Amino acid sequence: MRSSAKTRWGVVAIAILAGIVASMQVGKVPPAIGVIRTDLALGLVTAGWVVSLFNAIGGFGGAAVGMVADRIGVRRMVLAGLALLFVGSVAGGLAGDARGLLLARTIEGVGFLSVAVAIPAIILAVTASDKQRLVLAGWSCYMPIGMALMMLAAPTLIAAFDWRGLWLLNAGLLAAFAPAFAWATRGVNPTPHGKLSFADIKATVNRPGPWLLAASFAFYTVQWFGLLSWLPTFLAEDLGFDSGDAAYWTAAIVASNAVGNITGGLLLQRGVPRWRILCVAALALGIFGAGVFQPAIGSDLKLILAFGFSIVGGALPGVVMAGAPFHSIAPTTIGATNGMILQGSNGGILIGPPVVAAIVTGTGHWQATSWVMLGAGLAGATIAVILRRVEKQIAAEKV
Repeated sequence: MRSSAKTRWGVVAIAILAGIVASMQVGKVPPAIGVIRTDLALGLVTAGWVVSLFNAIGGFGGAAVGMVADRIGVRRMVLAGLALLFVGSVAGGLAGDARGLLLARTIEGVGFLSVAVAIPAIILAVTASDKQRLVLAGWSCYMPIGMALMMLAAPTLIAAFDWRGLWLLNAGLLAAFAPAFAWATRGVNPTPHGKLSFADIKATVNRPGPWLLAASFAFYTVQWFGLLSWLPTFLAEDLGFDSGDAAYWTAAIVASNAVGNITGGLLLQRGVPRWRILCVAALALGIFGAGVFQPAIGSDLKLILAFGFSIVGGALPGVVMAGAPFHSIAPTTIGATNGMILQGSNGGILIGPPVVAAIVTGTGHWQATSWVMLGAGLAGATIAVILRRVEKQIAAEKV
């Protein structure tokens, strides 16, 4: 796969929009989880799985999905992912019990992963080489933007149509968007069919870089989703916010993550080493995240810390995603490398919300979750230091 001589900004925009529409399916759950718990009689831990089971397939099969994308073509993979998101959203809106909703979320998870794995290859194919780092940082904004848009809209939509109506409205959005994406990307299919060999797969899996990037992303999502998924509940139960204010503050904090996404890309573009950005972001996530749950800290300062958590930590995703081309053995394995990275990301999302829920349920308070934030931050910083050594070795080999 070669980069474009000139950036095709229209294709870049529709590709990023595909990620935003897909991530709206992540953002629809936190504002609705209280209503869902009442309707389906869910406990806190089961509700945590409703949040994170969406990412179960990604946590265990991200690399495999990436390899499929490399083999069948990334454009086809995105369209298949949008179709699965539609099916899962319809099934979730019609679910009669927890089991049905969890199954629907799993289907949505496969669709989301298919979109997230394949889109970067499309973006790279239509972006000039000198713009790729910045554009990939822009791509990393898809998650906070999509989640924030849905979190802002969800309270009004739930009040008007109930949570089931919210799911079906999202299905309608997906049904309308998929043909638009297909039309806008016609002729764009950067992955040669059938070119990915077993030797390529083995070599990709054996490289330490993709696994380190995946681990860095995993600890980030343990922290980010562990905090943001439960922030509406925490603001309501612990700080006395009404449900509407809690949802809007959470949406604003989620949206602020995009500032960090872009900042991380700009720093990388200006030559700041990847490991240094990842190290600072991981430590900031740990310190700020732990502070949010400290009872001695006032509500206003907790909100400031939450914004700092999201903004500074937001530098990490784009920087990690921009590492995929550097750590891929060939252009045809970028999808597989992205899949491994997203496997780490989804593994963290799968673990974070239930772990926080289990700790709060077991201890009866939110303060103990500070240790999750601090521990994951220290682990992320350690991985960044190890990545520094690996990337120095790769750079020396390329000289």
